Parts: sequence; C-alpha cells; structure tokens
Amino acid sequence: MLHKFRIQINKQPIDVFLFLRNKDSYQQDKDSPVLLLEKTTTGPVAVGTRYRELVQMAPFIKSQILSEVTRYEPYSVLEEKWAGGGLKGILTYFFHPLDHGTELEQHVIIEMHWLLKPFNSIISRTYAKAAQYRLEVLKTVLETGESPDIQKIKWWHFNKKS
Repeated sequence: MLHKFRIQINKQPIDVFLFLRNKDSYQQDKDSPVLLLEKTTTGPVAVGTRYRELVQMAPFIKSQILSEVTRYEPYSVLEEKWAGGGLKGILTYFFHPLDHGTELEQHVIIEMHWLLKPFNSIISRTYAKAAQYRLEVLKTVLETGESPDIQKIKWWHFNKKS
C-alpha cells in the first residue's frame, strides 16, 4: 500500500532535511513507542547508512526495525528502505522549496507479511493517522525553534494529547 502526505513548514529545505537526516540525535519521549533509535554505521549519513529501532508494537510485543538510506540528495530527497514487525517498505521524503519555507512530501510504501494481510485496513488507518501526526509534530518543532530534546518528539504516537 502507498501512503502520501504533504505539509508546509515555515523553514527552509536545508533545515527540514538536516532535521530528518539526524533523526537518531534526538531524545525520545518517555511515553514514545520508540524505545531505541540508533545509527549502526559510522561516518556521515549517506546512501548505505543503516539504523536500528526497537519499537513497542503492543503491551507485550516489541519489534526491531532495520533501515538503510537508499537515496540521498541533500535538501531534495531522503529515502530509506526498512523492515521489521512483519512489515517492510520504503519511506521517501521530498523537499520542495516555497517562498517562505518548504513543502515536505512523504511517500511510504508498506508491504505486509501474508499473515498480517487480514489486518491490512486496520494497519493502514493506524499508520496514516500516526504519519500525519508525526508531520504535524515535525512542523511544530521546526517552526518554534525549540530544541527537539526540549520538545521530546513522540515520533509514532497515534493520538494527540492535549
């Protein structure tokens, strides 16, 4: 399944790109389902850079997600392939300059293990809600100028908390 999302951010493409490129540098919220996010290769981020995440999928279910940068065009495109938890896919960000900032376009292709196919619509709806929320948090963090360590990004939270 393919998901596409767009959001306008009042920051230049370089700022948005660098933030997403350095995703392993930010502290996760204590309530975040992302328990660990680490870069497993050395050197600067480029094609071939790999990451490992440990994600709490359900109360007693943790899953490891491995990803690798497959496309790296500074300030224009950032893409990763990933696999874990019975899913695999490709996450691509496109950075479109605007007069006052950036239009960030996110494409996600998700493939499910055959055992998960009966849950396709539930997984799809849940993912879409989480992805849209993640982009809104990203916009808020970048536009307020607050340090991500202060904001404590909740990368995959499904519901906004007031």
